[in-house]
Amino acid sequence: MSYTSRNELPAGTNIERVLQIVDLLGYRRLRNDLRVPNMVGSYHWYDGTDYRSWYGVELQAYNEKGRIFIDTRSTVSRSYWDLVHQNKTIKLMRDLFGGRFETDGGRNRYWRPDEPPPSPLVSGCYLARWRFNNAIMKSQIYIQSRKLDGMIAREQPSGFIFIDEMNPRLLSNNLLVPFIIAVWEDYFRSTFAVILKYVAKRDQVLKRARLSHNHLEQIAIDGKTLEQAISECFSFQRPSIIGENFRLLDTGLDLAATMRKPFRSRKVTLYDRIEDLIEGRNAFVHAGELDLMLYDRQLEKIMSDIVEVVDRCYQAIGARFNFVPLTNY
Repeated sequence: MSYTSRNELPAGTNIERVLQIVDLLGYRRLRNDLRVPNMVGSYHWYDGTDYRSWYGVELQAYNEKGRIFIDTRSTVSRSYWDLVHQNKTIKLMRDLFGGRFETDGGRNRYWRPDEPPPSPLVSGCYLARWRFNNAIMKSQIYIQSRKLDGMIAREQPSGFIFIDEMNPRLLSNNLLVPFIIAVWEDYFRSTFAVILKYVAKRDQVLKRARLSHNHLEQIAIDGKTLEQAISECFSFQRPSIIGENFRLLDTGLDLAATMRKPFRSRKVTLYDRIEDLIEGRNAFVHAGELDLMLYDRQLEKIMSDIVEVVDRCYQAIGARFNFVPLTNY
């Protein structure tokens, strides 16, 4: 679902002046390989300051026999600030050039925010969870869409190890685990960087960080934030290490304990389950050892467990910093 608008500018409007305003509004021109008829420019706006934008705003400019049309679009997952900028674009086009506009709310009607803007901490934590959601979804779609043919692509053990070692399904599933773990790491690293930016207690983290020359170059030249660079100095793979890292930010934020809480009457906690998963991932990546029991059902269970742990931690962070986690992914 998306929110769209169209400004219809008066006949004779100078397209070059219109595109200058688009540039001044902070839109970045995109490469247009589709060659849409009458389109004279495709743009995107995104404000990463204090995690304001979640999706941003798309803009397309059309010149149809001398009549100029400006279309904007944002997704249902847009942020408060994305909405504000989309309204600002529509209003400025009308104020400067005249004409009329129409949005999903009606002719010459702007959108109204349903809620006040979230704090940067809330917004940053949400973005980390949103990216995690989108990445896990890719894994799920991959499993549903792949086609593995042949007798050997079994969905259960054959009883012969040498046959199972050649099972392309098992190799495919084992290859997916490092991606899932990378997504897991990115969630905790990104969330760590967000909290580091907005909490008062930073000394312990700064003392342990070992910024390299490459990190300093990325900050100075590539625009990476200090908090992002510092987060890269820490590991976020094992639950035990994740717990230690977040306690550096706040001693009352015990994510390890959150992961150890009982889950569906299982004897093995999610904390230990993921510790074992990391061991298996490392054995596969560094020694090529396949988990010969990693069939589709087991892989789906792993992803479900990963999501459960991330959501637990997200809720624990919200409780510690007094906010209700956003979940409109």
